[in-house]
Amino acid sequence: MILTAVLGVVLLAAVFLPARNPVTHRLAAEWRPSAELAGVLFLIAMAALASPRLVAERSFAFLLALLVVGAALLNLADAATPRLLGRDLNLYWDLQHLPSLFGLARDSAGLWSASVAAALLFAAVSFAVAGAYWIWRRVLASLADRRIAIAAAVLLGVALDVTSFLPAEHRPLATGLGTDILRHAAGFEHGWRAEAEAGVPLPAALASSGPPGSTLAGLKRRDVYLVYIESYGTTVFDTPEFRSALRGPLIDFESALRAAGYTIASNRLVSPTFGGGSWLAHATLASGVRMDDPVLFSQLSRSGRKMLPGYFKDAGWRAIEIMPGIKAPDPEARAWGFDRDVYAAELGYHGPSFGWFAIPDQFTLERAAEIREALGSEMPVFTQIVLVSSHIPFSPVPPYLPDWRDAGAFATVPADAWEEIFRPPDWTVLAPGYLKSLKYDFAVLGDWLAKHLAGNGLVILLGDHQPPAVVGGELQQWTVPVHVLSRDPDLVAPFTSAGYVAGLVPPPTPPAKGMETFLPSFLTAFDRSD
Repeated sequence: MILTAVLGVVLLAAVFLPARNPVTHRLAAEWRPSAELAGVLFLIAMAALASPRLVAERSFAFLLALLVVGAALLNLADAATPRLLGRDLNLYWDLQHLPSLFGLARDSAGLWSASVAAALLFAAVSFAVAGAYWIWRRVLASLADRRIAIAAAVLLGVALDVTSFLPAEHRPLATGLGTDILRHAAGFEHGWRAEAEAGVPLPAALASSGPPGSTLAGLKRRDVYLVYIESYGTTVFDTPEFRSALRGPLIDFESALRAAGYTIASNRLVSPTFGGGSWLAHATLASGVRMDDPVLFSQLSRSGRKMLPGYFKDAGWRAIEIMPGIKAPDPEARAWGFDRDVYAAELGYHGPSFGWFAIPDQFTLERAAEIREALGSEMPVFTQIVLVSSHIPFSPVPPYLPDWRDAGAFATVPADAWEEIFRPPDWTVLAPGYLKSLKYDFAVLGDWLAKHLAGNGLVILLGDHQPPAVVGGELQQWTVPVHVLSRDPDLVAPFTSAGYVAGLVPPPTPPAKGMETFLPSFLTAFDRSD
């Protein structure tokens, strides 16, 4: 019985082995027993001495099993999230995206495969709880012997006491899980209060009305396009393998633009997010406030703060957003200040579904040109477009169609090509799909800008965030490329004066400014006609 209990405790300690390397942020192993587990065992040993009947209850063993498995899963998620996403786990907000994660897996791998994976995951957790329950029953039975309970309490008490005053590198027990649990509990409380209580005071960052207005006279009443490219990060230029793979497509992209008369300048911006959370980047640029806290983002819609579309409207532009990734009306969209929100349904795509967001970027851009043409020339238009074909898992990548009239039907694609197009992604090696999706976007954007976008307006292309760390690495900077281009060099000149460099390749060295600096700089730069 005693040997079984000891082996059981060893197994319980083993579930807390996953850790994060503090330098590389990769998964590592923490071989020291968890101080938090030792603390629980110490309290149970003391409880066994005070009330043997309590620890003999089956329900008590089941409660402990749930506690240990839950803590082990949280520890694993905390350790693995930086490796996958390049950022720390935010349990309150990340849990809300689990349905979307399942939907993404369903649309990428198929309903059957996604359902089987979910069932296997549930079975694994259930098996872990059952195993932990079996172990706790043996441990609690052993602690019914007062001599064992006293010995365990003394041994664990000494270990905890020594751990409390020794430097971290010399502690016999590993610490940190308790701090993580408290951090997540505080995050839940913070997030819940912000969402549930409308009367919570706005943080100082949102209390002001925003930067001063601008005439935007320097834009010469030209159309302005702000185009986000999903997961387009500076890892494209900073990772040698990526830079080499995309060198040819980028050269072709730039050549097409220059042949069409565009002047081009590029730079880097620091995104508030990494590996996901595109809406935080969009809101940061539009509001001039760094949205690195999802709670701050949730308060933006009720802040009344004027955002980029509002400044354009005040200066005499019509403001439109085209969001193929939004599948249902957004009740908070009006806070952004657009005159018109064009979501997936209004785009009217009826072709094959390409992954979670379904609509290929080529079709989105084709519809954007049609929507702009239908508005006429009475007023200049500010159009924000979010491209989604380069969203994780970067598969299936739509085929580029030279005939844009086929962008919604794909009738010109040979029948035997579809099997390869819809081949399920290899979730363990996502970089090839990522690069392929960007090659597609470079080809589509180059053709669209050169042949389908008329006039001398200003086009701003930028990424929203780096791809997940599992693609580009954990130690990448949180920077994204931003490219500005126009057939009128005067519209690009304010950017070059601010440090942007000619061409599509951004300057290689930091420091880069945050996305939140774009709005005030843009308003100031174009608040004149000279």
